Amino acid sequence: MAMAFSMAKEICMIQRTEIGKRCREYFLELERRWNSPEAVMARALQFANRQLTLAQEQNALLLETNAVQAQQIREMQPKSSYYDVVLACKDLISITEIAKDYGWSAKKMNKWLKAQKIQFKQGDNWLLYQKYAEMGYTSTKTHVYQGNDGLPHTKVHMYWTQKGRLFIYQLMKADGHLPIMEQEW
Repeated sequence: MAMAFSMAKEICMIQRTEIGKRCREYFLELERRWNSPEAVMARALQFANRQLTLAQEQNALLLETNAVQAQQIREMQPKSSYYDVVLACKDLISITEIAKDYGWSAKKMNKWLKAQKIQFKQGDNWLLYQKYAEMGYTSTKTHVYQGNDGLPHTKVHMYWTQKGRLFIYQLMKADGHLPIMEQEW
């Protein structure tokens, strides 16, 4: 069983023999060396060096985390900008305008939405399938025009809401299509 330094010192201090005296002198010398300014300074420097190394490791980790977060911000910036643009607009938007976000024509976008079973064409009008009809993705506007017969006529056009525009965005993204402003060059 090992004995602690303080206990060994205590035992030596109470011994009244020559061996006890030599042990006391040995322990007193150890204590003097341990408490010398040089030894205290050396231990303080070792402690400071360990703290410095730890701080440097933590700093390196923070720098790495910061670099990763900066990259994530750069990657998310276009998406954030697109959402800001979309959400800032309160008006209804035509399929032509949505298609232009992707560099597509309205015809191509309508064809794609049809292939995705989102909408179908009835006569001259595009309509949403019932599954999507009550989701608030579209609204209609009635346009009055003068016909060849000189009489006023009306035509109903479907427009997309901003909620519908985001719905299309999510569908397009899931299918690998990003708006032009999010595409990497």
